[in-house]
Amino acid sequence: MNLQILQNKVLRLTVMPELGASIVGLELYHQGFWLPLMRPTAPATLVGRLSTDTSSYLLAPYSNRIRDGRFGFAGKIYQLRPNWVDGQQTLHGEVHARGWASQRLEENTLHCGFDSRNFQDVNFPFPFAVEMQYSLYQDGVQIYTALQNVGPQPMPAGLGHHPYFMRHLNRSSDALLSFRAQRVYLTDATRIPTRPPEAIPLSLDFSRPRPIGLSLLDHVFTGWDGLLSLEWPGLGWRMDLRADPLFSHLVVFTAPDGSVALEPVTHATDGFNRMAQGWSDTGVRVLEPGERMEGTVRMTFAPPPTSSIEP
Repeated sequence: MNLQILQNKVLRLTVMPELGASIVGLELYHQGFWLPLMRPTAPATLVGRLSTDTSSYLLAPYSNRIRDGRFGFAGKIYQLRPNWVDGQQTLHGEVHARGWASQRLEENTLHCGFDSRNFQDVNFPFPFAVEMQYSLYQDGVQIYTALQNVGPQPMPAGLGHHPYFMRHLNRSSDALLSFRAQRVYLTDATRIPTRPPEAIPLSLDFSRPRPIGLSLLDHVFTGWDGLLSLEWPGLGWRMDLRADPLFSHLVVFTAPDGSVALEPVTHATDGFNRMAQGWSDTGVRVLEPGERMEGTVRMTFAPPPTSSIEP
């Protein structure tokens, strides 16, 4: 089992290249202990190669769901195999359960790469390659991701990150979440939107910091400005996440295990089909042969104003 660890006095990041280059741990050193900022990855998850149970995984060459695994593009219809545990859904792309090449580790940066042409069973009709770089800094983590069309034809494309953050770093207080967006997609029972995005209702308005609460959230926000904050009351630490404009959509999902997924993604759920139907601002990119899309997500962690960081 190949675990790559980047560590300094404040943060410890653990990545497993052979399991989708997924994050399997992000921890904060606080008062003599390593506290999990993202949900911990159980050993059984690593042994069983259950990539969607890790701390964070990459979504590419598309994010979220494709209705019935079927989409139209350039006058053709493509049918994908179900790839989810229910045997029906097709979602979250093709790279998170694959073995990646750990190309090199240099000081504070881990470089990983994936090329679909090295696999015979990739469940996507266009060849593509992905590059990812994890960089650890004194105050945070930066993730650079690039998706490239390596085939002879144009292809629809998208990507995203699926990190699960801890909500209760001290037992009594729920984390406070804040971000700004313009609209939200409301979905049917399949969690796929049936109409264009709408004004954000008060129940889903996080423009000011508020507890995540008991609501079951699984929503895609559009017109996101690329900024969000998550604060842990009592502990005093705060995370500020900043994503490049490429990540124009944000998914907020309250997971059954008590964590919250805050997912910077480039396009709407079922975006390929929504683009084909003429919806605007889906975020889906069409990459020409050789073209790539790339962007960076950075998470910084601010300590309590009166705290001191221990070695």
